Amino acid sequence: MENLHQTIINLESLAEMYFDDGKFDEHLDLWDKSEVQFESPFGNFYEADSYINWLKEFYDYTQNLGGTRHFVLNPVVIHVDDMVEFKGYLYIINKQNGSFMGTSVMHDRFKFINGEWKFVYGSVSPDQDLSNLGSK
Repeated sequence: MENLHQTIINLESLAEMYFDDGKFDEHLDLWDKSEVQFESPFGNFYEADSYINWLKEFYDYTQNLGGTRHFVLNPVVIHVDDMVEFKGYLYIINKQNGSFMGTSVMHDRFKFINGEWKFVYGSVSPDQDLSNLGSK
């Protein structure tokens, strides 16, 4: 049986892999759908439908650039009662040609619900100037 740290790292990695592969139902299944909070420079979303609709649009945008591969780095997992806080870095490359696309700081929270850890909050703060990306 894996430990809590590994469980959270697996959830973080699965979320990124599901995005890269356009598996939105699987991505959303990692969340507590009644408590979705996602904040980023691209928009803030406080319910499942608006979050997943934005994610699909952002996926389409990245596909037009050649697709993505997201890597979760330098993970820190802090467990307090029934909540887990995760902090780490996200390293993003272009799937088509392997070129560097950017890095972000991640800050997420998980809650233990019905025997499973689920995302309840997520945020990304890119390290680069995003003014050339427009509204996406």
